[in-house]
Amino acid sequence: MTNNVNKAVLIIVFTTIILFTIASIWPKNEGHPDIAVEQPASSRLAELLGESDVQGYANALEPRSFIFPEDHGPHTRFRNEWWYVTGNLDGPAGERFGFELTIFRFSLTPRREIANENDSAWKTDQVYIGHFAVSDVGAEQFHVAQRYSRGGAGLAGATATPFRVWLEDWSIQNVVQEQGHQANNYSPWDLHAKDKDISLDLRLTPVKEPVLNGQEGLSQKSAQPGNASYYYSISRLETDGKLQIGSTTYAVNGLSWLDREWGSSALSKDQQGWDWFALQLSDGSDLMFYDLRRRDGTRDAHSAGTWIDAAGRATHLAYEDVLIEVREYWESEQGGRYPMEWSISVPKLDLQIEVAPVLRNQELITTVRYWEGAVDVQGRSGRQFVSGRGYVELTGYAGN
Repeated sequence: MTNNVNKAVLIIVFTTIILFTIASIWPKNEGHPDIAVEQPASSRLAELLGESDVQGYANALEPRSFIFPEDHGPHTRFRNEWWYVTGNLDGPAGERFGFELTIFRFSLTPRREIANENDSAWKTDQVYIGHFAVSDVGAEQFHVAQRYSRGGAGLAGATATPFRVWLEDWSIQNVVQEQGHQANNYSPWDLHAKDKDISLDLRLTPVKEPVLNGQEGLSQKSAQPGNASYYYSISRLETDGKLQIGSTTYAVNGLSWLDREWGSSALSKDQQGWDWFALQLSDGSDLMFYDLRRRDGTRDAHSAGTWIDAAGRATHLAYEDVLIEVREYWESEQGGRYPMEWSISVPKLDLQIEVAPVLRNQELITTVRYWEGAVDVQGRSGRQFVSGRGYVELTGYAGN
C-alpha cells in the first residue's frame, strides 16, 4: 500500500468511520493498517460476527435457492460476507508455497438509500477489508498484508454480472464474464494481489461444482435463529500463474479452495471462535469441517462440515460425526496458544488422518489476530493410504 498523502487521508477518514460506527469492535490503529494492534482477552472476530446490533439487516433463517454465477456476487441486505480463497502451490524446482486472499464486506448500517444524481461518489455504507498472506515454506517466512477501504469512488466493491470483487488493485473475477460470454460453474477466475515484496497472479479453474454446506446451504452456527450464514464452497480449483517474493518470480501451480459466506450474525455470546479445516486428499475427495468453540473451551454442538467425494457428491457431517484430537500446541510470541497438530477421525467414512502445518508461525497480525496456514495431511481412507494438503484457520485464541 503506497504511503502518499491521499492514501494517508483516506486511512484517517476511514478509520474514523469504523471507530464511530462499529464502536469497540475494531481496535484503534493510528498508523499504517499493516501495523499490529493490541488485542483484548476476548475474540474481536467473535464480537464482529456476534448476534448484537443486527436489527434491520436480512437474516439467514431458512434454506434458499442458490443461483450461480449470480450468488458469487454481493448480498448487501446482509451485514457481512466474504470471498475466501486459499491454496497450496508448487514452484518449478520443487518450492512449496501457501496463499490466502480474503476480501470481507461489512455494512455500516441496514438503511438502504436510493442514490440520486447529486450524491457524492464517496457516499457509501459499505466497508471492504482484505487479507493477503503467502507462506514461503523453504525460506520459513510468512508474509502478511492488510487493506481496508470504503466501498465508494471505485476504491472497492463487488458486482454479480460480471462477477468481480475488488479492493483497490486486489481482485477476484470471472474471466468468461469479463470477456462478455456466458459463465457456467466451471468458468475460470482470475486472482490478483500485490503488496510490498509479494504479488500473486493466478488463474483458478473449478474442477468440481459449488457444494452447499449445512442444510441446503444454511449453515446454523448456534441455537438462536438468525445466528447462521448462507455458505457454499468450491473445494477444488486447478491453479496456475505467477508468484513473486522479493525480486524472485516463480511459475506456480497447485490447488485452491473457495469459501463463500454471507449473513448478519453467526456466533452467540457463549461462543469464542472456531477451528476450520479445508483438506484436499490424494484420492480426489475433500473434507471441510468447522469446529466451533465455546468460551469455556469445549466443542459446540453446532460444529459441522461437508465431505465431497471425487465425483463432487457431498455428504453432510454433524458434530458427532467428526472426532478431533489436538496433538501439539504452539505459543505465539504475540501472546496466545494455538492448537497445531491434529488427529481427525470420521468413523462413518472410515477416514483417519493426521494434519500438521508446513510452518508453525502462520499467524496473521491484522486488525483481527488469527492463525491461518497451509497444512499437510496423511492417513487412510478405508484400507487405502491417502495424503493431501489443505488450509486450517484458528480464531479466538489470540490474547486469551
